[in-house]
Amino acid sequence: MQPSVNKVILLGSIGDKIEFRHLENGGAICRFSVATYDYFTDKVSGEKKTVTDWHSVTSWGEQAKEIYKQLKKGQQIYLEAKLKMRTWQSKEGVTHKGYELFLDTYIPINANNTNPKVENHYPQEGIPITPAPLPGFELSDLDELPF
Repeated sequence: MQPSVNKVILLGSIGDKIEFRHLENGGAICRFSVATYDYFTDKVSGEKKTVTDWHSVTSWGEQAKEIYKQLKKGQQIYLEAKLKMRTWQSKEGVTHKGYELFLDTYIPINANNTNPKVENHYPQEGIPITPAPLPGFELSDLDELPF
């Protein structure tokens, strides 16, 4: 099997109100849009222009609940997600295709705080934890490595 990567990274602004609902199975889902912007100068007129791209984002479970409580329209967000193509039919029977981002991780960006709080996965005090050596492996074995 060939290795592959499906990862999208965005830094943008939340669009409309975040949609949230509880599912019949007890789970939760929220959907929201994120706007990203490209800026350029028109070569003919010299006018500065902005192009806005909208991205549909979906989150599930506890993360969906957190997002609904924590984030608001207009707030900036950094996110990492997987890109998925969806196909659906409209009420008129027309088949549509579109892309949706399934959220992995996110960091809310507070306009008043240029250093957002990021969860630290390292010990707060002391020396970082060092893993124990593998059983049967001695440091003297390093002298025998072929590189």
